[in-house]
Amino acid sequence: MKKVWLSGLLTILIILCISGCSKNDGSTGGSSSDNAVISGAADFDPGQPSNSEKRGNDSAESNTLDGHSDADSHDAVDQGGSDNDKTTSDAAGSKSPDPAVSDGATIENPVASIARARIIDASKVKLLDVPETPLPDFTAVSELYEAFSSQISENKKEFSKQKTAPCIYITTEEKRSILSKEEYVASIIDVFNCDAEYELSAAAGVKVRGNSTADQSEDEKPYRIKFEKKQGMLGLNGGQKFKSWVLLRSYWNLAPDYMGFELAKTIFDGKYYSSDCCYVNLYINGEYRGLYLLCEQNQATKGRVGVNEPKADEYGLATGYYIEMDNYAGDEHPYFTLDHKKVDLTDVSGNTRQTFSRNYSIKSDINTKEQLYFIRDYITGCYDILYEAAEHDAAYMFDENMNAVPADGRYGSAREAVEAVMDPESLANMLILEELVHNYDVGAGSFFMAVDFSEESMYEKLTFLAPWDFNWAYYESGSEYFACTFQKVMDDGYDRSNIWFITAMKAEWFRDIVKEKWKVLNDASAIENTANRVVNACEKLSGDLGDEAWKVEMVKNIRTFVNDRRKWLDTQWSK
Repeated sequence: MKKVWLSGLLTILIILCISGCSKNDGSTGGSSSDNAVISGAADFDPGQPSNSEKRGNDSAESNTLDGHSDADSHDAVDQGGSDNDKTTSDAAGSKSPDPAVSDGATIENPVASIARARIIDASKVKLLDVPETPLPDFTAVSELYEAFSSQISENKKEFSKQKTAPCIYITTEEKRSILSKEEYVASIIDVFNCDAEYELSAAAGVKVRGNSTADQSEDEKPYRIKFEKKQGMLGLNGGQKFKSWVLLRSYWNLAPDYMGFELAKTIFDGKYYSSDCCYVNLYINGEYRGLYLLCEQNQATKGRVGVNEPKADEYGLATGYYIEMDNYAGDEHPYFTLDHKKVDLTDVSGNTRQTFSRNYSIKSDINTKEQLYFIRDYITGCYDILYEAAEHDAAYMFDENMNAVPADGRYGSAREAVEAVMDPESLANMLILEELVHNYDVGAGSFFMAVDFSEESMYEKLTFLAPWDFNWAYYESGSEYFACTFQKVMDDGYDRSNIWFITAMKAEWFRDIVKEKWKVLNDASAIENTANRVVNACEKLSGDLGDEAWKVEMVKNIRTFVNDRRKWLDTQWSK
């Protein structure tokens, strides 16, 4: 106890010293001790290699140079205002996280100090190329809509008689097909067959979204909607208004994403962001396209993933970062490569494999390569600290050069060292979700995290959140772990294992976090109740499905799958 008390006192004194240095006449001088806590002592060298490069990883720089950003992805430079404008209401269903999102929140993240203290010479920064995908002009489509307003109105009345779920009617300019991922088609969006308060008619750009799903036939493509002005959609996310929304095709099994989002909502319990959603009937230029799932755009913006993004002329490191482990990195966003130490790792089931590289895309606004390098070094260090804690029960920390080094008694335990830089509860929640749904893409892409080093941060530690893409889930349940073990390598030779889950589950204290969360869920029958709620909601769609009403049976199969996984996981986590 005495050692822990002294370690805690020493940590507080060091933090006070850091604060004094950063406030003292603008000087960046700091300790020269080999094991000094990060203080922002050194001016940032724009040309410095990454820590991974120092260890022999030469892929990060080349990938960084290839990467670029698409501001369209998070609406930061939208025409007519940004999605990042502050909102006043809390989310319902997919609630905005509370600023204190970690049980380890009292342990200060030392990297915030270095991010805020480092001096960036604006004349030396390397700016990222940030192309913008503009919204089209809406004059022509507005005139077309006005000319055919009577016919459109009659169509809406007729469709309302036929359908139970809300309807979305898209009228495109010159009745163009929506086939491009790069170009928005000027459109008018009508939302109807719903409560009067949710009815809507507004101008928007619409384009195809997704990766493999974008190659589906024209009547099954997923879409991105980007309104000219912020709009609420059918009361989702507490009625908050955003420019960007998503339409996902339901396909043959109807509810893979719906089940995933509803489970996430239950597991996260409003503490971490996940998309809200509801089913809609989609019509494009009068043609019925089927049942779609209306979702939120997975983006950095207030009310969704609320990281603070820099303005166009802000080059400091103390900003927010929204990151995706991304197997499609390089096409739209700046990215870096993390090698996960390239060591042999044995998972909780006894399988040994060498860890491998993954690309990580920055999905929030950043302006410079210095910001990209900084977040790359932070994510690299966070994994290294987690690895040392889980594999060797050793406490590591960041030094002034953003390397992970032994903490030398500055934390009372390896767990505290991890909690200083990341939120283990958020990772445990994601693990529980992915174990339930058995998602084959769990370690390939759509694995999101956020951290924000600004003064008004909602994510002071690395936080895992915003689950997405369950199209390859609910297969081959089995009585074994999945998300936290090395996966079977598919025919394409790509290893989709999730190194974060595999590493974390080796730590007994992390397994305890998982078990504690599982007990809360299990005692309330929360997973079972959620699965039943999903089936009940889909059964109400039978009339809208018509000849495809058989899809409801597929939803029941998904429920059975989730319940079977729940029962087996209970044998592991209720011991």
